[in-house]
Amino acid sequence: MRSRIARTAVALGLSTALLTACGGGGDDNGGGEAGSDGGDPTSANLYLYQSPVQFNPLAPGQGAEQLTMTLVYDALFNVGPDFEPVPRIAESWDVNDDATSYTFHLRDGLEWSDGEQITADDVVFTYNLFANPDVASPNTAPFQGVVGFDEVQEGAADTLEGIVADDDQTVTINLTEPTPGFLALFGSGFGILPEHVLGDVEPASIMEDEFFDLPPVSSGPYVMREFNVDQNVVLDANPNYWTEVGIDTLYLQMLTSDVATAQLATGETDLVQIAPQDLETVEGLDGVTVSSAPSPGFLRLLVNFERYDDERVRQGLLMAIDRQGIIDGILGGHGEVLNSTIMTPWAIPDDLETYDYNPEEATALLEEAGFDFDQELRISWIPGTADRDAAVQVVIENLGAIGINVVANQIEEANQLSMIENAEYDLMISGGGTYTPDPTVSANALRCDAIFPAGGNTSLFCNEELDELLNQGAVTADEAERETIYQDAVRLDNQLVPYLWLYVPDTPWAVSDRLQGFEPHGDFANGFWNAAEWTVTD
Repeated sequence: MRSRIARTAVALGLSTALLTACGGGGDDNGGGEAGSDGGDPTSANLYLYQSPVQFNPLAPGQGAEQLTMTLVYDALFNVGPDFEPVPRIAESWDVNDDATSYTFHLRDGLEWSDGEQITADDVVFTYNLFANPDVASPNTAPFQGVVGFDEVQEGAADTLEGIVADDDQTVTINLTEPTPGFLALFGSGFGILPEHVLGDVEPASIMEDEFFDLPPVSSGPYVMREFNVDQNVVLDANPNYWTEVGIDTLYLQMLTSDVATAQLATGETDLVQIAPQDLETVEGLDGVTVSSAPSPGFLRLLVNFERYDDERVRQGLLMAIDRQGIIDGILGGHGEVLNSTIMTPWAIPDDLETYDYNPEEATALLEEAGFDFDQELRISWIPGTADRDAAVQVVIENLGAIGINVVANQIEEANQLSMIENAEYDLMISGGGTYTPDPTVSANALRCDAIFPAGGNTSLFCNEELDELLNQGAVTADEAERETIYQDAVRLDNQLVPYLWLYVPDTPWAVSDRLQGFEPHGDFANGFWNAAEWTVTD
């Protein structure tokens, strides 16, 4: 028997006002036009916690880019705060009994912002780009089990045999093996791209195409009007979106977290993903409501496996860090320690090593492994997010306290991915992810074949025994058997410590009373997930 999932979502529209780098929105939308409902134009000012570089779903985008792209590129579905799929371009989907075939049914009358029809061919085009080795996207995880993926990788085929446009509104994806966690692999990303605009671009050059500097065509609720580097992104309501849009213009402001919090008090900013240490201050502001949701990802230190391949070193470094102290002192208790890369509750056994803070045992493990305490250990991170900046300082102090020669290394956002790809780091702060829905998502951060840039394994870690367990779990349809396999995988992951897991934060949001309809999401990179439903009142 086939199961049908059908849901609906409402959408939003936006209006006007030009912000300076740290200013609020103005009153005009560049043309003095009326709002989408015929009244005065409306606008909202939102905090963007990093400066984007480009807006390319094929690329390994950082969080601020992903956040912005959810407004511009609709995917087949998004993920709600409960980490269940929410329909977007696809109105519903069917899954066969053994989870080897997924059929998506697109909404009626979908149009790009330029008036061209959105069809199943756009979906097939986009997914083939993700899988194309000439594109070299690191975001191939959902497609590796699709029929024909290996042939495409080997050059024996140009397109995936298993992704078919049955008609203009129907896409079927056929998999080589049962994959009950298939939908979870998409997360909130994989926005659909316009074939009528990008179809003639050579795959080998598409990653650098100017389209992604300022996307002129949108399938999401907004169209990007301006991208002012290190200042703001200005987006206007998509007149062809599949449902009515509630705000006419959005201004995404690139601010440091302290400035964003200060602007809440002055009314210059309407929505901020706030640092936990600012909670007490923000909760006391008039006209501001604070809400939160648990994160589906976690803050970690990437450990360069090419330099630190002895698990005792990684275990020792983890035990040298007072993780609970970071949670209590920096997050105000709004988070929890974790001890595995896999976060799905049913996959986590209750007998894991907890790696409690223990400087003496940490030192002994490092000495046993022959660790060189005098050699520089560089901790790299992108500054500007208060809780991460504070956590880095605690880590530096903790490691320095056991005699490690720790060096702080602030880096530019634009350099981070090349540093990972070229293994030019020792430890590096990284956060985010949507790991809660299913263990198959976490596997992309662990498998040998997912080492960056081929996938999301940014610690450059590889263990064949763990790979085998992860692969078994991914294709096992029986729930009880699948749980057993993944719990064994979690135990091994816990032993090997491929990442220095710091904490799972709560994700607190502060919203002005004038912005209505906001629902908090634990994934800070998907915080605008229901922006189409927002309205503003003055």
